[in-house]
Amino acid sequence: MECLVICCQKSHDPIPLPDGESVLLGRGPLTQITDKKCSRNQVQLTANYVKKEVLVTQLGNNSSSVGGASLSKGDSTSLGPGGTFCLLGDKYSHFIYFSQLQSSERDKNDDEPKAKKVCFDTLSDSDDNLTSEDLEDIRREFGQEMVEKIRPQNNKKVDLLKGDLDSCNLRESWKDIGGELIVFTCRGMEASSKIAGFDLDGTLITTQSGKVFPTSITDWQILCPEVVPKLKDLWHNGYKACCHFYKPDSLIWVVSFWGFTTLSPLFFYQLGISKKQLKVADFKSKIEQIINYLKVPVQVLIATGNSVYRKPLTGMWKHLITQANDDVTVDEKDSFFVGDAAGRPAGWEPGKKKDFSCNDRLFAENIGTQFHTPEEFFLKYKPSPFEWPKFLPKNLDANGSLLNPSNAKLKSEGQELIVMVGYPASGKTTFVQDYLLPLGYVQINRIREMTNKDRTYKHVGHLAFVKYKSSYEEPRCEEGFEEIVKVNFVPRFKDDRVKELYMQFHN
Repeated sequence: MECLVICCQKSHDPIPLPDGESVLLGRGPLTQITDKKCSRNQVQLTANYVKKEVLVTQLGNNSSSVGGASLSKGDSTSLGPGGTFCLLGDKYSHFIYFSQLQSSERDKNDDEPKAKKVCFDTLSDSDDNLTSEDLEDIRREFGQEMVEKIRPQNNKKVDLLKGDLDSCNLRESWKDIGGELIVFTCRGMEASSKIAGFDLDGTLITTQSGKVFPTSITDWQILCPEVVPKLKDLWHNGYKACCHFYKPDSLIWVVSFWGFTTLSPLFFYQLGISKKQLKVADFKSKIEQIINYLKVPVQVLIATGNSVYRKPLTGMWKHLITQANDDVTVDEKDSFFVGDAAGRPAGWEPGKKKDFSCNDRLFAENIGTQFHTPEEFFLKYKPSPFEWPKFLPKNLDANGSLLNPSNAKLKSEGQELIVMVGYPASGKTTFVQDYLLPLGYVQINRIREMTNKDRTYKHVGHLAFVKYKSSYEEPRCEEGFEEIVKVNFVPRFKDDRVKELYMQFHN
């Protein structure tokens, strides 16, 4: 294994970082930096080959930055594969690369010992021609252009500066859409009618620390050995792989393959960003680490707050198929989604806890695709038992009776007082405005805790329902009422867009 510092601007050759040894970088011939604001010993880099990460320590008086976050003198942080840092503010950007190299692959006669090129052996000694597998490995690593360069060079080695990798252009591909969605798109992606969707945390990756939530942006590892080969199989079968997932501190992103004919998008929700608990730059750095490890171009969609982009709502999916698939029509029947939030009860597998939610399964149901758990998809487990939510919006009868009993009359022949009783936000005011006021009734509000002073409605939290339920008793005629009529929920929608949104599963 070898660790290299690659310049994103390709202004100098890769700089090796030996395992456990500290390397000082700054102004000088090694980096070609002449800016006097950059110290000769600007940062200290120490690679850990076991953990596959590099400790970055700020030494210079003027700040460097890691993942967009400034480092002051004496500060330290860790970067994993693909992690980026700038030697001075947001200038002189570099990224970390770990490669598997043999000592025989180095050119020991090179006159520039500290600016070595990475040498990749594309053939074994017994090979006479490049195999299709060889070409695919090279295409995934370096792109189609490199394949064309080396195709006729049988039994030869290819010398390539890692600065030629598209990963040096990662940061240029991030876009903010409306403040609610962050989209990353790698070069080389191709659209497809078949989408293979994946959640991220608990589906493609897990924590190295063994904790439920990551302790840092480098606290991750691939979930199981079957993940990467399975993604390659999807590409061979013409899929565009997408990853959709939600958890309190995660995002929505989309993954595709370098030089492949398919895209693998990952969609996830990042609540931490909206609450300013997680810096956008830090999460971007984590995404870049994972992309560089997988060696696949990735399109990433990140929902940063509670909106239609948050699973299980379909905002991210609609953005993918309408704005990020090059106008290629997606076939939902040939597409599928994989996620760990599947509504499985405790003990679905010996020793397993109950799933924290059913949002991934509900997301697949909303978008009309097949659904699999990670165990079913990667490890060939049999389908596990699960539970749908108790409330199924699609089962509502729009033609059902409004009142119970059905022969009850809305308007009395004489004078009367109607008392509306029900949960907060259950539709009491709407019923009065839509059905009673047109009949000549006068509305008197005694309870206003659900509205603001300007008479606009505010969000009703879960606690309000719990508190109401704990003390709720259904009214009885013995209390002095002449008649008690229940109002059934019969959905009415202003337009098809509202109806479509309501009929989806929600959080």
